[in-house]
Amino acid sequence: MSNIKKLENVLKEELIPELDESLEEMMDIVDSGDCSKDDRDELKYLEEMKAYFDEVELDIANNNITEEDALDILEVLEDMRIDKE
Repeated sequence: MSNIKKLENVLKEELIPELDESLEEMMDIVDSGDCSKDDRDELKYLEEMKAYFDEVELDIANNNITEEDALDILEVLEDMRIDKE
């Protein structure tokens, strides 16, 4: 399987659904009025990350991403996954 296809699968099946869920949770916290500056910063960070990965999805759909770029993104995602655990 190509790196581009792997990246597409990771985005569609794992990352974007998790990001959407996290964004929804953070929006609920911020909307409740009982939030800290860190909560607002986290929401902004998640929104920026979502926008970036939406753009990557668009690049994949338009064939505007190279195998090397896809591999770089996959490696970063793997590092993020390891850091999260």
